[in-house]
Amino acid sequence: MDRASFREIIHLVASLLVLTIAFSYPSTGMEALAIAAIGVGSGFLLHELAHKFTAQRYGYVADYEASPMGLLMAIGLSVLTKGDFVFAAPGAVMIRGKWIHTAYEDMYSEPAKEFAYISISGAVVNLALAVLFYTASLFVGQSGLAYAVLSKSAFINVFLAGFNMIPFGPLDGAKVWRYNPVLWGLVGIPAIILFFII
Repeated sequence: MDRASFREIIHLVASLLVLTIAFSYPSTGMEALAIAAIGVGSGFLLHELAHKFTAQRYGYVADYEASPMGLLMAIGLSVLTKGDFVFAAPGAVMIRGKWIHTAYEDMYSEPAKEFAYISISGAVVNLALAVLFYTASLFVGQSGLAYAVLSKSAFINVFLAGFNMIPFGPLDGAKVWRYNPVLWGLVGIPAIILFFII
């Protein structure tokens, strides 16, 4: 394993641990942490890997990097709100390569299209997982460990999809909205609706 790969794994594991604590708080027992870890593991890890693999498919070099400030905000806001709100921006996939400096000069250009699809890929994965977990939760009864895992995983995934699709600042939703508001709506609107259902 090269040094860059090891560094990326460390950043992913650190982010996974922090988000697990943030999403389980104020419960800090082993069962609550394990339940949150499944939701975060599926939601956060697969979200970031979707960005990475989509970027690589377009020919970019892509690696996940944790944000110390994002990690602190995730824990801090979760503690301050007693678990009612998690700032789920622990880091991002950093992309380097062919179109970086020209990606947004023309919103209809090929690089802008590539960046929009790279940006939306994570939320698409989260939305699909949220639907899968939520549907499965309907078949296991509304109590017990299986229901707790499925319902928490559905919530975490739909939260991550909706949060990332906010069309503001550095979030994925802003990049997708700039490229094509209709494309944004295909994922952003279902994420909002499903959030209120779950």
